[in-house]
Amino acid sequence: MTDIQKLSVLLDDPEVRDLIFGLAHGSARPALAPGAPRLHAIVVDLAATTTAAQYDSWLSDDARNEAMTPDQVRTTVGDGALDDLAAWTGGTAGAVTWQLAEVLPDLVDAVSPGGQVVDPALIDREMTQATTQDDSESGAFAN
Repeated sequence: MTDIQKLSVLLDDPEVRDLIFGLAHGSARPALAPGAPRLHAIVVDLAATTTAAQYDSWLSDDARNEAMTPDQVRTTVGDGALDDLAAWTGGTAGAVTWQLAEVLPDLVDAVSPGGQVVDPALIDREMTQATTQDDSESGAFAN
């Protein structure tokens, strides 16, 4: 499985998908375009707000992903975005922060085949495909 296919697998979990889509479309960073470009920017920002060892483990195709702390999530995402995401998912900012600490390392891993973060257009394509597939599987004509 290529790393970008890992994104589809990650998005198969409805709770994870809600977190990632909420993060991608949140309003706390209005200077960024919503969706994949915003998500791409957050993935790139993680390089500056986490340790080199952590980020390198997420980029590596071979290493086990090192954990991220809730404080690192707050630094990267910001309290406003966490509040928005909590409202989006129906949870609390604290719960969302802990969930993102679990999900973000896997997200970076999923969008970095060969150690390079992919272009936002490819992230957008995978997110759209995951949504389309989910819609068709849950629709009236689902198998």
